[in-house]
Amino acid sequence: MSSAASAPVLDSSTPLLELRQVSVSFDGFWALNDLNLSLAPGDLRAVIGPNGAGKTTFLDVITGKVRPTKGDVFFRGRSLVGLPEHRIARLGIGRKFQTPRVYQNLTPRRNLELAVSRRASPFDLLFGRLDATARDRVQELLEVVGLHPYAHQKAGGLSHGQKQWLEIAMLVAQDPQVLLVDEPVAGLTDEETELTAALLRQLAGAHTVLVIEHDMEFIRDLQAPVTVLHEGHVLCEGSMDEVQSDPRVIEVYLGSETEAA
Repeated sequence: MSSAASAPVLDSSTPLLELRQVSVSFDGFWALNDLNLSLAPGDLRAVIGPNGAGKTTFLDVITGKVRPTKGDVFFRGRSLVGLPEHRIARLGIGRKFQTPRVYQNLTPRRNLELAVSRRASPFDLLFGRLDATARDRVQELLEVVGLHPYAHQKAGGLSHGQKQWLEIAMLVAQDPQVLLVDEPVAGLTDEETELTAALLRQLAGAHTVLVIEHDMEFIRDLQAPVTVLHEGHVLCEGSMDEVQSDPRVIEVYLGSETEAA
């Protein structure tokens, strides 16, 4: 995977994305409870936590799918609370879900052409009339995610990992400032997992990247600060070595394993 052209890196002196005392109640169950988290421009951050820690709700609040019961979410100093999902996406927050969402019957190149030309007219989308800059961007993204040898085969024939990379490339094609990536290595081979970590490290800097994952080796490969969620709030933050040796984290994960058994 080769390097991507970098979007301008924003001033890192103030948070790009910030959650302040965010709480979410579902019929009395607090999925999030006074959650505080801050990301600077260009950050790469991993978020881990046992099942039920609030990780998915956390992403749902950022993207506008769920409105917080209390607290606020700020992007570039502007509150996102109450904005519809499509408005938040257009402001520059992109989300990749666990299952790849690609057009299986189209080629990777065509998938990326549609992503790059998302604001074009229906006629342009139908006939694929891209200008030279857009065509160069598609080729660049194919090379970034290592799919240029497969550019003209149907996406349905790609491996699971390659589909994940294609969807990440489609997200990057829309130039979001924040990439929210949910469990990108579930079902991937060891080699695909390593390549995915390398890809996300590469995208950080030009983008702020937040990754939720259960695979601890992958999290270590990211070489990024780790935030641990538990019962809807931040339990601790630090390097992978620091959080793995934290007695609170050990207790939470051992407790989860005992309950599962």
